[in-house]
Amino acid sequence: MTLSPKALCSLSTSKDTENFFAVIIAINDARHFFSVYLQAHELPPLEGAVNDGRRYKSFLLDDLHVPSSNIVLLENSSATRANILSVIQSHLRDNPNIPDHTDVSPDNREVTILVVFAGHGSFIDAPENVAAPDGQIEVICPADERTTNAVGEYVHAIPDYVLRRLLCGIAAKKGANITVILDCCHSGGMDRDVEVTRAARSISCSIPLDLDNQLWKGEKYAVPYRLWAKSTTPYVMLAACRSDEKASEAKNSDGTHGGYFTTNFLPYLQQAPRHHTTYIELMNQVPKLRGQSPQCFGPRRSRPIFGGSHPATGRRSVLLTPRKPRILSDSSPYPSSGWFRVEMGTVEGVLPETEFLVYDPNNNSVLCTLFVQSMLVGHTILIGKDNPPVDIPRWSRAVVSDWKSSPVLVYTRGDFPQRPDLFVKYSTQSPRFLPAPSPEKAQIIVRSDGDEIVVEICSQKMPRVPKETRFMLKGNPAHLPEAIEGIARFDYFLACYNNTDPLQGLGLEMYRLQGVYPARSPDPRKNLVKEGEVLLTSDVGANYGFTIRNDSCHDLFPHLFFFDPETKTIQPWYLPAGPRINPPLPSGGIVTLGMGSDPSFEFTLSPGELSSCGYLKLFVTKDYVDLGWMEQELSPFDQHFEGTGRLRMSEEPLNFMSTIWDALTVTVTINSRPDSANR
Repeated sequence: MTLSPKALCSLSTSKDTENFFAVIIAINDARHFFSVYLQAHELPPLEGAVNDGRRYKSFLLDDLHVPSSNIVLLENSSATRANILSVIQSHLRDNPNIPDHTDVSPDNREVTILVVFAGHGSFIDAPENVAAPDGQIEVICPADERTTNAVGEYVHAIPDYVLRRLLCGIAAKKGANITVILDCCHSGGMDRDVEVTRAARSISCSIPLDLDNQLWKGEKYAVPYRLWAKSTTPYVMLAACRSDEKASEAKNSDGTHGGYFTTNFLPYLQQAPRHHTTYIELMNQVPKLRGQSPQCFGPRRSRPIFGGSHPATGRRSVLLTPRKPRILSDSSPYPSSGWFRVEMGTVEGVLPETEFLVYDPNNNSVLCTLFVQSMLVGHTILIGKDNPPVDIPRWSRAVVSDWKSSPVLVYTRGDFPQRPDLFVKYSTQSPRFLPAPSPEKAQIIVRSDGDEIVVEICSQKMPRVPKETRFMLKGNPAHLPEAIEGIARFDYFLACYNNTDPLQGLGLEMYRLQGVYPARSPDPRKNLVKEGEVLLTSDVGANYGFTIRNDSCHDLFPHLFFFDPETKTIQPWYLPAGPRINPPLPSGGIVTLGMGSDPSFEFTLSPGELSSCGYLKLFVTKDYVDLGWMEQELSPFDQHFEGTGRLRMSEEPLNFMSTIWDALTVTVTINSRPDSANR
């Protein structure tokens, strides 16, 4: 999470909780519906799903003080297929008490939406033309699944693509501050096993492709790249286990039953300072569960829990954890003379001399300074030197106070009016910029052209990227260092590649799609990427998707970003779910985006625009490395943009240390006329 230190201790307000809406679905059994179609042995009764649902509701009422009218809890026989789909639409998507995201003023927080499901899951064979791993899709089981309804129709499970479409529809209308919690299995039966692991009893019946299409018929379901909603999954999903695992439940010490995941997860959710703890940080605190690997999906996972829109800008605040974690019930503080871990490593620019300030989560005061003891790609071990030691409360956070990196040489003419603002002297940290004696010695050249500031990154090596960036300071000269850092950061990551040991067999392909949701598919003979470039004609209604291909001998973790050169923003389009998953891109395998039940992509020009250009940047790593911090959501030209304080130029390699990695860049150009566009 990127958050300025002054924002570390923001508190929940009554307006926040009034703007919190939830649907909770909890199903222990379906005995009310047992018939010739549904036998008890097919979906054996559970003991703890309803308890889980009620615990989540109590958390919302007692801890967050959400109005009871904002919460709908469907239990057992009330959680029919029709009710589940109807309530998600009426209480969330179409609720007049939830303002549309276009009506939310800058002074108001984005509405927070929570969907919880605890119960049975299963899987089915994917309908024809629906892209799915191993040809199967995941489903949740409503209470009346495998029965007939009042009009004699067979009741199917609810497939993942229907839930995804509903959630994306809610995100498009009400905003993307959506959290989904699933305490059920993801495949191989998806039934919550009771106390012991067992094989699936049966799978759900195949679902007709046109079932549920009335939920989205006539709706647009593509995302223009300029208005990209951060991900093909604009919500955050917290799942009890991996897709190849089963979720379990058992009796708790108090005699009640509950899911292993909810029992272990909910106490951390209750205790964490939610406004400055991210989803991924929270999930990393949950202890390892027997046979289960909890998952955290979605690029918004690096934002505060239920936190809404927090622009990714400024110095990153990271959770400080002891090297030997304590159990949750042990609330005693940590002495600063101990060893601590932060999820920030060499790839992010940590150096042996980097220093961190530790902030008290209760009052935002600075507790102490920690120093680097050892570094790896994705994390750093810190050690304190205070004597006597300072007590550090649980959930304290660390912020880099001094990167100790080499300053960047910037050339300006002597009469450049913003020189004092550019070469600021810091009393507590190393300078970001030093004056270069000549343009030939400079890494960055800055000049003025009338009211415009012109920035040239001298080490920029991307041939199709303009060498100069022009922008207006808008009456705030002090913003110049931040803007230059954001521009340099954009150019640095766009130019990164592995020039010492590149991977062979890595590919990024783009296709125009045919068919309708959820069975949109590409023509595999018409890959639009030619020699690292795509040329398109602006065509409203044209849908596109991508294939990431791995013909190397390594299983890989892919990360796909979109770089917008006009705003100098970096947007994550695909990030792996976390460290507890198998590599999503196995050797010889593919990952697809925008196809099947994913939101597809639109690439169109604004009215009057003749041409536009953007860059797709794919990073792959053999070992899991979280690259979500690369996001630069806020434009450096925005007066609210804050730099990280760490400038990197193209001569400095992206330090993945020992892990195998590489990067690939594809230029996408949109023209208003088809003269030079691909067909």
